[in-house]
Amino acid sequence: ITLIYLLVTLHCARRIYTISTETNLSKKVEAIIKNEKKIILNISNDNILINSRIKLPECLMTEYIRDLCFRNGKISQANDNGLTSDLNDVYNSRLKGPQEIGWFVSDMMLKLGLLGTIIGFIFMLGSVANIADFDVSNMQKILRHMSNGMGTALYTTLTGLVCSVLSAMQYHMIDRHADELIELARHTTQIHVIPKINYN
Repeated sequence: ITLIYLLVTLHCARRIYTISTETNLSKKVEAIIKNEKKIILNISNDNILINSRIKLPECLMTEYIRDLCFRNGKISQANDNGLTSDLNDVYNSRLKGPQEIGWFVSDMMLKLGLLGTIIGFIFMLGSVANIADFDVSNMQKILRHMSNGMGTALYTTLTGLVCSVLSAMQYHMIDRHADELIELARHTTQIHVIPKINYN
């Protein structure tokens, strides 16, 4: 359980780094767009140029703006059959998808702790079943085996609970930051891009 928790923590650190990098780049894009009174978008080779002089850095917000332009049929002639919420769902899935395995593993650690509890009780009761006569020396052995079984049960339960709770807290915070990144992209496009955009 502890080894799985360490692997989960490394996965969380990687996801935090990725989302943090995306957030910083998206804030740069937001700052660039806010400084422009009028926006003319040029899209060539999947690169977005604003007013033919500023290239937006590649990040989630840049991809969101590009996809929104194509979806609205301003750059391509594709029909606009979907809603903006569909595009939001796509990016939400892209950001939160890698965390799904973490939620599964977090639940699995809890179940492994409960499995350890059952195994500990089996050890504890098995020591009693194998004793034919109950003299003093045998009772000492029984109590020793029972305490070992009980220790296994309690320690695995404690480890499973603690590791499951800590990993769930990490993934909850990651999901919150992913939501904030999506909201940043939506707010910037709706407030600062669409109202002052001209397509070229």
